[in-house]
Amino acid sequence: MGRRISAARVKTHRSYTVEEAAEAVNATSQTIRSWIKQGLHALSETRPTLILGCALKAFIEERRAKRKRPLKVGEFYCLRCKEPRKAAYEMASYHQISDTDGEIEAFCDQCEGQVRIKIGHAKLRSWTEIYEISVSDSRDP
Repeated sequence: MGRRISAARVKTHRSYTVEEAAEAVNATSQTIRSWIKQGLHALSETRPTLILGCALKAFIEERRAKRKRPLKVGEFYCLRCKEPRKAAYEMASYHQISDTDGEIEAFCDQCEGQVRIKIGHAKLRSWTEIYEISVSDSRDP
């Protein structure tokens, strides 16, 4: 499983060597060199190679944005499959958490692992058009 790279520790007004950049984002120096080959802007004319903090931060955020895929109505994100999936047997259950929010729970149609998604009460109608949903109130009395 890959590491989660965070751009939060990168200072935008600072320049980093490859090793410093790797330490700042909790990655290896080989990962940073690979990113440079993939398009991370670096000042390679100088020795050591310098990476501007703003370029590093923008590169990480751009990579994260490319990986994001919004779920469609009726889709859950399965942690086992690491993919958006539909509910198995076209059945799910809705648990009301508050007056406005709830959680839909089902089984993945591929691996049959448990999947869930939090939705607003107003969106429940669009989900009931896709699945047979049993509704329960899980709020504390």
